[in-house]
Amino acid sequence: MSRLSRIRPSNLVLLAAAPFIIYLFATSSKYLRSLIAILGIGNNAGPIFIGFLLMLTVAVLGYLCARNARFATAPNWLRIAALAALPAALGLAVLALVAPQVLMPFAESVFFHALSENTSTLIDRTNQTWVLFPEVVGQVQTGLQVLLAVYAIVIALCLASGRLPNPLRGRVTLGFEILTGAALFYMLFMAHWQFATGVAITFRAAIFAYIFAAILGLIWVGLQSFKPKARTTVTYGSISLALLAISAFFFMQPQVNYVLVGSTEARIAIVRGTPQAQADIIRFGEFEGGEERQYRIRSATDSASALEQIETVDSVSGAFVPVEAHTQGYPVLWQTSFLPDKYRNPALTFAVFGFLLLTLTIGGSQHKLHPLAVGAEFFVDTIRGIPMLVIILYIGLPLAGAVKDATGGGIDMTNMTRGIIAISVGYSAYMAEIFRSGIEAIPRGQLEAGSSLGLSRWQTARLIILPQALRIVTPPLGNEFIAMIKDTSLLSILSVRDMTQRMREFQAASFLPFAPFNTAAILYVVITLGCASFLKWIERRTAKDER
Repeated sequence: MSRLSRIRPSNLVLLAAAPFIIYLFATSSKYLRSLIAILGIGNNAGPIFIGFLLMLTVAVLGYLCARNARFATAPNWLRIAALAALPAALGLAVLALVAPQVLMPFAESVFFHALSENTSTLIDRTNQTWVLFPEVVGQVQTGLQVLLAVYAIVIALCLASGRLPNPLRGRVTLGFEILTGAALFYMLFMAHWQFATGVAITFRAAIFAYIFAAILGLIWVGLQSFKPKARTTVTYGSISLALLAISAFFFMQPQVNYVLVGSTEARIAIVRGTPQAQADIIRFGEFEGGEERQYRIRSATDSASALEQIETVDSVSGAFVPVEAHTQGYPVLWQTSFLPDKYRNPALTFAVFGFLLLTLTIGGSQHKLHPLAVGAEFFVDTIRGIPMLVIILYIGLPLAGAVKDATGGGIDMTNMTRGIIAISVGYSAYMAEIFRSGIEAIPRGQLEAGSSLGLSRWQTARLIILPQALRIVTPPLGNEFIAMIKDTSLLSILSVRDMTQRMREFQAASFLPFAPFNTAAILYVVITLGCASFLKWIERRTAKDER
């Protein structure tokens, strides 16, 4: 009974219901198929999972070995793990040579999904199921054997580094810790999990978003703590006026003249690269004589092609081209002039930033606050007032598209990346308020004590304020993580194939009314209760350290 008393009541309820849940999934094919689909259990999942567990165990032991070598005084369990690391790494390297079929399913799966499935020349697409070419599989096997042998050598060197003199030992062991930590990080957060893809995507999205949101939250709190100096208003006012002057320079550049020729009876050819605003004017009939009705448009590679389509394509009767390109005598329906995108985009960008910074500077001078502090407070208040789904849609669709267009396709974020950024931005506002309340709970005398010891503002924050504030805000930060796990389900709107998206896909394919939704709900409850128990354990450890 003493052990039961240590378990959280909600976990006891879940444990009591566990036999019924297991029986439900074991006896009902509907729920079992729902579970497999939502978890993302793919083909050959069993052998892949075994290979993953073996490689993950060696990666964890290798990292613990590096941690043990770095610190002179380590607990006994860490020393035992360090001693077990080398035999485990050697055993895995030998296993890769003697019985590669144990590890190769996982290695093949990771390598396959790291490639571009539509463009890679290493994938055999002749069969219905795409696979790697046999020679590529052989190269993957050789690479795996070499990597495991190198990893075993690294662990051996890590164990031997304890005999090095102190200054050199610290640098070497730090390098080993970074190397083994990178291997562990890849296994947990980057490698493809064919045995539980849906769970992996959900957890990875939540963890990455949580880390980035915490960083952004600390940045907003840091900006809010800025204090204005004597020349702050003048400096930021000058910068804002300079930005507005640059914007005016771009706005004063020569405009280009375009004409709409032909007729509007059929489609209108638009030259590729024409600003979207001008194309929309043509499409919605907002030009003079357009009668404000919607017209159909067609893309053309250049002006000559657009004019040629009037003659050769029956469905095209007009074209929107530069004035100098109109040499064939078609009737002119409308003529306009506008600023090219190469001038218009930087002009608008500098104008927006200049006006925003000028507004913040004026507001800060009126309230005796730093302009950046006013901006950070405005951001936090604004983001907290926008629903998370709206933030995800805005960042994931129009903003990501604008970034791609502005960089000429150089920055083309995946849907997963867009979703992580959106959740990070949305939750950073709440994180900032949590951090601010924790920092304000620290007595001001702590700051004065840090100053009296000769510590800089940054050193005082890093060594005195933040460690104490983090203990205070641990419970609310844990609540934010649990909320973030649930809000990753909103990423399904961007077609991110997390558990919710897989549930929707399976329900649409199977037409089952209840099984997919009940299964997803049960999985989210299990995950959130497990995370809540882990966070409660962290709180107890933190409280014990304080005592």
